[in-house]
Amino acid sequence: MTEEPAHAAPFLPQLIGQAFNLILDELYHHLVEAGHEDLRPTHCLNVFRFMDCDGTRPTTLARRAGMTPQAMSELVGYLEQRDYVRRVPDPTDGRGRVVIYADRGTRAAEISAGYFADLEARWGAIVGSDRLQDVNSALTQILDAAPAHGARKSRVPAP
Repeated sequence: MTEEPAHAAPFLPQLIGQAFNLILDELYHHLVEAGHEDLRPTHCLNVFRFMDCDGTRPTTLARRAGMTPQAMSELVGYLEQRDYVRRVPDPTDGRGRVVIYADRGTRAAEISAGYFADLEARWGAIVGSDRLQDVNSALTQILDAAPAHGARKSRVPAP
């Protein structure tokens, strides 16, 4: 009878998930420290990361986040009340509306971009910039080869 090792190495998807959770936790705490204590991780996870720089329809945000349009409307409404986002007429179709960054959202996006740059520098110091670039290249290659992401549009979290 064979025993499994007590500390088996995690699968790569588990490590990626753990790294993603670390990034979200640190980002949330960084934003709170910068005065955005009214933001919640769900706002970063389900709204900001899916916003396009030129605005995104709420139904598109809901689809990207895998949630109902009603639930997305609640999140967007919360953020709109706190001046993180605004709903404005869709420039390509005046009947619809798009969600864009408002003043506080722009500032939060700038803080987030600074945090991401700092995170990459810290990770580069741990594993070396060449190895970190290899990870970046490998993940980009994997995502580009995936059928659902092959022609993915980059969504930069800055206005």
